[in-house]
Amino acid sequence: MARVRTLAVIPARGGSTRIPRKNLAPLAGQPLLAHTIRAALDAARIERAVVSTDDEEIAEVARRHGAGVVRRPAELATAEAPTEPALQHAVREVERRLGYPVENVVLLQPTSPLRGAARIDEAVALLEQSGCDSVASVTADRGYYFTGELDADGRLALGYDPRRRLRTQEIPPRYRENGALYAMTRAQIMERGCRLGADVRALVLSEEEGVDIDHAIDLLLCEAILASRRLPPRVAPTRRREAALSPGL
Repeated sequence: MARVRTLAVIPARGGSTRIPRKNLAPLAGQPLLAHTIRAALDAARIERAVVSTDDEEIAEVARRHGAGVVRRPAELATAEAPTEPALQHAVREVERRLGYPVENVVLLQPTSPLRGAARIDEAVALLEQSGCDSVASVTADRGYYFTGELDADGRLALGYDPRRRLRTQEIPPRYRENGALYAMTRAQIMERGCRLGADVRALVLSEEEGVDIDHAIDLLLCEAILASRRLPPRVAPTRRREAALSPGL
């Protein structure tokens, strides 16, 4: 077997606050988790993909779709537990099985099902070629922002000059972390204990790719996007067909 250079870890605990059993929620005929497993397995730069879970049903789904499984201790699977300790636990367990350390770690949240294999490969390439310690996927956001603060009377504090309102395409973009994808060196997560380090590079995803499923309406949005991808391409009508389709006068 080829040596594992880059490990993908997909954290998928059984509990969920807003959507019951969210990681197994159906999406386009498959459990939500399966979409991220498929992207990881299709990525050329990922040699091994594992699901970290405390849940037997999730473990079975992971195995059925081709991923390895790391059973997560209960104390690392609570709603309050941060992701990093679970990620470290998964890396240690995989390295114990392999008998040697991996070099890079990719964190893939199953709640971002529209980020594909090509983007995962881009992130790992950026990590390796730039010499940075971490990569985070982001989404460009152009909009008018208030400062986010209200005074005692409910007045908004403006973060821009409303007399010099630009068109949205002219507004310099702000980049927000979308949570879909993180790539990091082993040293960054195992020695420094954080997914993001001192030198973080951005992988810019489209708004669609960066969708994060947090509420039921997000599932409906992803379902619609995936359905649109399956539609046959629109064929431009010929002149004769255009005439046939035109309403009569």
